[in-house]
Amino acid sequence: MSDCNLKSILEKIARKYNCKIWINKKIGRRISFIEKAGNEYYLPPMVVYEDDKFIIFTENLERSDEEFKKLIQEVVDCARNN
Repeated sequence: MSDCNLKSILEKIARKYNCKIWINKKIGRRISFIEKAGNEYYLPPMVVYEDDKFIIFTENLERSDEEFKKLIQEVVDCARNN
């Protein structure tokens, strides 16, 4: 078991970037919800990360920077270790 807390990392991103963010695991052609954070904005989701196992969506993301990319990688690393 990993010592990371996926929910807290997602909440940190949601607060800092004023967005909704959620991670899903790919299972074949389907995706399975894992965790989310942030308020609902009823906007079209945007894919901010995708690989062979995971896909991360956001709503209302107006900017991303190097810190955002590091936090996304932290989310992926945490999800892989759980």
